[in-house]
Amino acid sequence: MTLVDRYILGQLLGPFSFGLVLFSTLWMVNILMKMIDLFVIKGVALTTIAKIFMYSMPVVLTTAAPMAVLLAVLMTVGRLSSDAELTALQASGIGFGRIAVPLIGFGLAASLGTMAVHEWIVPKANYLREKTSLNEVVLVKPLPRIAKDVFFEAGQEFTMFVRHYAQQSDSMSDVTIYQFQPDSFPRITEASAGKLAQGRWEFTRGRTHDLSREGALADEIRFGSWLYPVDPRFTEPIPDRERLPREMSIGQLRAHIRELESRGAATKKEWVELYFKTAFPMASLFLTLMAAPLAIGRGRSGTSLGIGLSILIMFFYYILLGMGRTMGDAGHVHPAVATWAPNILLGGVGFWLLRRAAA
Repeated sequence: MTLVDRYILGQLLGPFSFGLVLFSTLWMVNILMKMIDLFVIKGVALTTIAKIFMYSMPVVLTTAAPMAVLLAVLMTVGRLSSDAELTALQASGIGFGRIAVPLIGFGLAASLGTMAVHEWIVPKANYLREKTSLNEVVLVKPLPRIAKDVFFEAGQEFTMFVRHYAQQSDSMSDVTIYQFQPDSFPRITEASAGKLAQGRWEFTRGRTHDLSREGALADEIRFGSWLYPVDPRFTEPIPDRERLPREMSIGQLRAHIRELESRGAATKKEWVELYFKTAFPMASLFLTLMAAPLAIGRGRSGTSLGIGLSILIMFFYYILLGMGRTMGDAGHVHPAVATWAPNILLGGVGFWLLRRAAA
């Protein structure tokens, strides 16, 4: 590695870090909006939201990495070109082809790093995120919303009627509770006051009536204080489930495909996902091939042009990738072509631009 190589690599690190933070933040906005909705509307616990957010980070980082590499190369080459450093290097006998070597090496390193994260961390994070969402969001009902003068569901087989409710103090008075029982009349509890606190109902100064099968009073229990836990979960948690293809490593997905094929099941979508696990992480390398010559002669365009070009190129890339995956899932093209075509197309254009710049 020459001094020039180290200098160019050093120039890449700042824009790459900036791009990684910027594009990760943009990707996280949509996730954050969903998290706010879960917290405000459904009352999901903050610990659950924090876990879902944390498990979403690996896939966000691997998605933002190619965009960050693209931005770093565009900004670095553009600055070197505008400051006449490229001209000085070429005048000293270093051609652009040689100057592009550390850029391509940086893109390759980013691709290999993304592939490692995509292989060893993203599948497990996806699995844990879906498991957390299923058990702690989908299968969990929110805490009851207290309403006055209407019957409302307050727990499993537990209905309540509140005649007076003070919202500021969150306290109830003149409360009637119906606990439904199989093959029997409901157990009726009347309480002078009540409150929902720390996941449990707290009732004071009341009595509970048990009725016989004929509807007559069978038993009456008076109490000064009665604590009843709120059971927000109506379905038992699922401890484990079969992993989806995006939640598997390459080796696990290969084994899954072999098992499906041994049973004669269709595997088009699984093969597309398998090739995607290698194609998308390598996007940084192919984008570098195109970005390096594309940024020459842009002048002092600044960060805004680099961001704009990065978003435009990645938008085009994602459209191609989405179309390819759709056609691959439908069986219209080979899975390898469906996922690798965007890389090959951008890499081909980049190689042509690079040869022109080096000529």
